[in-house]
Amino acid sequence: MCIGQCYDGAAVMSGCNNGVQERFRKEVPQALYVHCHAHRRNLVFVDCVKNVRSAGDFQLASATDLVESVITSLSQKRNEKSWEEILDKAHALSTKTGILVKLRQERRQTQPACHLQEFVVDAPTGKLPPLTSSDDIRKHCYYPVIDRLVNEMKRRFSSESCGLLQGTSALNPTHKSFLELEHLSPMAQYYGVKTDNLSAELHQVRRLLDRKKQQQQGQTVKTTHKFLSLLRPYKDAFIDLHRLLCISVTLPVTSANCERCFSCLRRVKNYMRSNSGDLRNSNLALLSINAERARALAVQGVIDAFALNHNNRRIVLL
Repeated sequence: MCIGQCYDGAAVMSGCNNGVQERFRKEVPQALYVHCHAHRRNLVFVDCVKNVRSAGDFQLASATDLVESVITSLSQKRNEKSWEEILDKAHALSTKTGILVKLRQERRQTQPACHLQEFVVDAPTGKLPPLTSSDDIRKHCYYPVIDRLVNEMKRRFSSESCGLLQGTSALNPTHKSFLELEHLSPMAQYYGVKTDNLSAELHQVRRLLDRKKQQQQGQTVKTTHKFLSLLRPYKDAFIDLHRLLCISVTLPVTSANCERCFSCLRRVKNYMRSNSGDLRNSNLALLSINAERARALAVQGVIDAFALNHNNRRIVLL
């Protein structure tokens, strides 16, 4: 029943030889390992700042959730026209805020180390590139930053996981690729679903959705969860599609939410509850993690059920 696993990029978890994900996949081959997308994006920017030393002098920030859109957008910015637009905005902002733009003065050229004279040096050895003009900044800072970001995005967001996650979009009724076999095929192949059977089910489910739309006077299904609820009574007829839907709503994408759940234990198990048992602490943590669902419960009904089970007269009187 396990179809995926999600961790950060620590070697003990993500190692391809002895990592937890690799050992787990030896037992459960279909458990796809997903490197936490929130951690991936952060690693891209951290690596860029580390390897492009000129970028350390600037406040560089870029945030977006769509990987392909980020790569395309960044690639389109690698030209002189975009650089001139950014430079003009930077000058206008610095003038408005009263910040003096001062370029780095040209320094004496540093000679490479003697023991590296006969070698081709590809990494910096303490020598900083000249930044005495806007062209120097474009060549030695702007372009390297763009190239590093694009390369890191392509390397860290693998085609395997991204291709499978595109299948989840094809199961979202509001997405433009909804129920398209081309986008669902990588996901189906990975989890052992035959394409021919899936194609037949997709044809029939479209007719089912059209019929439901007519019965509900034009109202349509708008979320994957509602689509799954609609298909649940017909799961025997749509075995493969129902399986892919169940996978799509449970496939892990990020471990950040799980880490936040662990942090709530610090608030739940305080010094006043140090003698509480494991069962009570577990129940309190469950209420804290699912706070929205807990607030939606009918409090009076919970009290009545508790009083009935424990036969507590004081609760009945209250």
